[in-house]
Amino acid sequence: MCSRCADEFGGGDTDAASLRDYTTLDVGFTDKGMQVWCRRHDTNVVHIDFDGLRPAADFRCLERNKD
Repeated sequence: MCSRCADEFGGGDTDAASLRDYTTLDVGFTDKGMQVWCRRHDTNVVHIDFDGLRPAADFRCLERNKD
């Protein structure tokens, strides 16, 4: 989560119903690993360096069981 989004939401500076509704995050792969980017503040949230490793990934759309 973006710390600036969390501060703004926690301080009541937004009319969003939840922090989830307020944040606008993009997640993607980079040459080194994976990055999370806050579009609202145009800033890096975290960049995970895989140190040259290629971890297994599952890109199926996983949904909760509705039972």
